[in-house]
Amino acid sequence: FFCTSTPRRNIQQHHNHIIHIILILLTLRLNTLLLLTKMKLELTSLVALFAALSCVMAGSSPRPFGITRSPSTTSKSTDIILSSIRGGAVHESSTLADLDSKIQSAALQNKLTIIDFTATWCGPCKAIAPVYKELSEEFGSNAQFIKVDVDVNPEAAQKFGVSAMPTFVFIKGGEVVDRLMGANAARLKELIAEWSL
Repeated sequence: FFCTSTPRRNIQQHHNHIIHIILILLTLRLNTLLLLTKMKLELTSLVALFAALSCVMAGSSPRPFGITRSPSTTSKSTDIILSSIRGGAVHESSTLADLDSKIQSAALQNKLTIIDFTATWCGPCKAIAPVYKELSEEFGSNAQFIKVDVDVNPEAAQKFGVSAMPTFVFIKGGEVVDRLMGANAARLKELIAEWSL
């Protein structure tokens, strides 16, 4: 009669030990994941710092905030980091809520917002896109550049009454102050210069 109780107790102890070991392993895994996440964030910061220092050491001509880059020698992630430091970048907005949030943020900073309403099938949109990107780098410290694909975000196009592409909408202080229909690069630059003051 004593044989049946002893193995049962031993089995229960083994189960407790196994559960304890599993909890220790899960804790170690979680700590490892947290450490790896922290290391990734630190690596991203180091990449940005290295890119900035490389430009300064190379003696390249200064841009806003003193950061420059050569498009052929940097990775896409470095481009994003440098653009956010410098202020020049074209941000895509795929929802009306995201667009409204970006407009409000720029209004609080007293920045001009330019929205490029575009479509992937639009030839003139493709032609003006590199110019729009260059303008974002030139005026990025005073203006926010957003691109909205009307097929992805039709609510935004409807809200701003966009019926042809490309259409550029200029917003200052949360209010529409101007608009430009068509791929007129010279007029686009004039309007950005005028409203970003």
